[in-house]
Amino acid sequence: MNGSRIYTKLGDDGSTGLLYGGRTSKADPLMEAVGSIDETVSTLGLARASGSDAELNAAILSVQRDLFVAAADLVTNPHARERLVPGISLLTPEMVVQLERLIDARMAAKPLRPVFVVPGANLASAALDMARTQVRRAERRLVAYARSAQPAVADTLNPQVGIYLNRVSDLLYVLARQAAGDAEEPASHDGVPKG
Repeated sequence: MNGSRIYTKLGDDGSTGLLYGGRTSKADPLMEAVGSIDETVSTLGLARASGSDAELNAAILSVQRDLFVAAADLVTNPHARERLVPGISLLTPEMVVQLERLIDARMAAKPLRPVFVVPGANLASAALDMARTQVRRAERRLVAYARSAQPAVADTLNPQVGIYLNRVSDLLYVLARQAAGDAEEPASHDGVPKG
């Protein structure tokens, strides 16, 4: 780090910096959504490190990179959104479409079994399931923030981020099932979903 310090002490007051200037509370509900995205990225790293399937790992890495874009989009100073770069700091509709194509291709290659499963067949699938629950939390927190924020603030949110997070959870479910192979236990004893 060339002798520089990693700590800035700026967050000691409970605030965190926004992209392109400004600060907000670390307890801000939007930061809760961003924190859940951060957790998802880290858990996906665990899934990638534990898997040996190159194609699966490439899909995971792509999602990790896109989640950084989603987080940057959310933590941008609302007065500087014109500075965002599509695909780098601004989540785009094309990124959602690309994710949908990946889901469709993975499903066509190996359809899912029509049963609820208990996660934990192997480390990769368990980590993918954990990441799925974390991204679902990020989505819930984002929806709650958007509904509780003042209209002027809510209007600055990119609706594509919520859509993307919803699709990521779908993809992670598919990837988890495929990473598990046929080793997963059904949720019910006869393998048929109840209810």
